[in-house]
Amino acid sequence: MKAPVYIAGMGTISAAGMDCESGFKSIIRGDDNVLPLTQFESGLNSTPLCATVNDDVDSRFTNSFRSLSLARVAATEAMSGLTDRAGLKIGIVAATTVGGISVTERIYEQLKKDPTLNIKSRDLAVHEPCVISAEICRDINASGFHTVSTACSTGIHAIGMAKRLIDKGIYDAVLAVGTDALSLLTVRGFGSLTLLDQNGCRPFDKRRAGISLGEGAGAMLLVGSAHRNRCKKVYAVVNGWGASADSFHMTAPHPEGDGAIRSMQGALNESGIDKSAINLVITHGTATPDNDKSEIKAIRNVLGTVPSFCSMKRTLGHTLAASGIIEAVFGVMSLNDNVVPPTGGFEQLDDEIGIAPGTQAIYKPLTHVLKNSFGFGGNNASVIFSKADVA
Repeated sequence: MKAPVYIAGMGTISAAGMDCESGFKSIIRGDDNVLPLTQFESGLNSTPLCATVNDDVDSRFTNSFRSLSLARVAATEAMSGLTDRAGLKIGIVAATTVGGISVTERIYEQLKKDPTLNIKSRDLAVHEPCVISAEICRDINASGFHTVSTACSTGIHAIGMAKRLIDKGIYDAVLAVGTDALSLLTVRGFGSLTLLDQNGCRPFDKRRAGISLGEGAGAMLLVGSAHRNRCKKVYAVVNGWGASADSFHMTAPHPEGDGAIRSMQGALNESGIDKSAINLVITHGTATPDNDKSEIKAIRNVLGTVPSFCSMKRTLGHTLAASGIIEAVFGVMSLNDNVVPPTGGFEQLDDEIGIAPGTQAIYKPLTHVLKNSFGFGGNNASVIFSKADVA
């Protein structure tokens, strides 16, 4: 049996709040943080509704860009969970889908206006996703860094990879970070796929018609059991990680939830806990017609019955690579506070799903929380968090 891997620190920045505490309050209220996009002109026929970070985060840092600045805020909060890092070998696993593409987009617009502009290669280097993990590595003087980009499952894979790196003794602690800023690529891309709901996302609702994009960053500092005494607080144990790739379709989930079933089962197998012990599922819950239906079908297949569940997408927006970690942080906070968060945007039961999430916070004993994240191309990830005293 492997030694436990503990969560020693957490950080978030999102439309829900500038840190974990303020963001979690918004989650528990079930706030609707999806508003008309004003950050830039989307070029779409109608203004999309997005969840935007209400802060000039770029001004906090020099030589940064929005995805990196968001990551730095979350990472700083998470790293404060250590009392002593002397001699500690720390790794970084960073998750992103767009990296610094917002900079590339600005440069492209400038070149359209003036093709003679002298653009230096270093100005475009931030387009490379590894820049984020490298910069965070420098910021905290870590021993090494890794980058993962598997669409919207990326954030949970980062947590799972961080656990695996500690399990194998490569690092004593690993900071998992997921970050994505809003960009023209994502807004127009999802718009071209007709996946944006002009009324705002409505997870699991009968009338759901698509997602609402968001931006933000989340971070989790994982520490091996030999260094538990360096933690100001132990938030939970990362008990199991499951990953799969069903390759069913470029953008659509497998209708029977095949890949989701295998990722959830993988997390259960690694955790060693019984399926009946899962008290809460923080779903991917994007509010697309296919995703929500197939996810509940997969949960039934793996767990037998559907426990309490929720989606946080109306409060956070779909933050792509950041969504898994941000929602995982709030899932761990739910675990500690013994509360099932509400699902913002839900009103009408879908008979094809046959079960409804709550619209108000429900307080009940929790011991194990399952978090799912699924991405384009059939990339699936699941992780189980457990209270430290019951793991």
